[in-house]
Amino acid sequence: MMMLCEKKSAMKAGFLLVLVFLGLSFVHVVGVSRLTPESIRNVIVSFGWWGPVMYVFMYSIRPLLLFPAIILTLAGGLAFGPWWGTIYVVVGGVLGACLCFGIARLLGRKKMQKYLSKFSYLQIFESKMAANGFRTMLFMRIVPIFPYDPVSYLAGLSKIRFRDYVLATTLGMIPGAFAYNVLGYSLLDIFSSTFLFGIALAALVFFTPLAYHLLNKNRRV
Repeated sequence: MMMLCEKKSAMKAGFLLVLVFLGLSFVHVVGVSRLTPESIRNVIVSFGWWGPVMYVFMYSIRPLLLFPAIILTLAGGLAFGPWWGTIYVVVGGVLGACLCFGIARLLGRKKMQKYLSKFSYLQIFESKMAANGFRTMLFMRIVPIFPYDPVSYLAGLSKIRFRDYVLATTLGMIPGAFAYNVLGYSLLDIFSSTFLFGIALAALVFFTPLAYHLLNKNRRV
């Protein structure tokens, strides 16, 4: 029995290492500097009717490639416009978040219990997820101080229900996805009224929930 458990642990660790290695290799070989919103947009458009499918696929595997989400989001606005771009970003983003969630559940759900007693913030996170997973996840998706992919992995290690996780992730993504797609759409005409509106909208989406969080935090002190 012990040998079987050790073998399973080794397989899981090997699987994770392969994913990390592939992601780092891709970023190293391709180079992030060469993957601009404009170049990605050109690749997507070259697929014609299959462009949206290719874009959603790229967005869904993005967490495994350690690629910045903002660049793909701006590329979506350039390729599809603010409305369809937002839809494709949300679909791809939710699929990517579910991938992170599934990997975390597969590799380490039971092991998190060992660290709950050592790190107080993990205890707080676990208790909030168990008590009100939907509201906690929605808050972490909207407030920009929480990194998207690490939150997805942590959620997979927690007791949150998958249904609540998906719903909160979907709703929490919409404001930011729309704002950055408007901004991406306007990159073809920098300093136009649409570009300035996109900047203002992105700033509003970024700073409003953060200011609300800080204000409530100061009130509780």
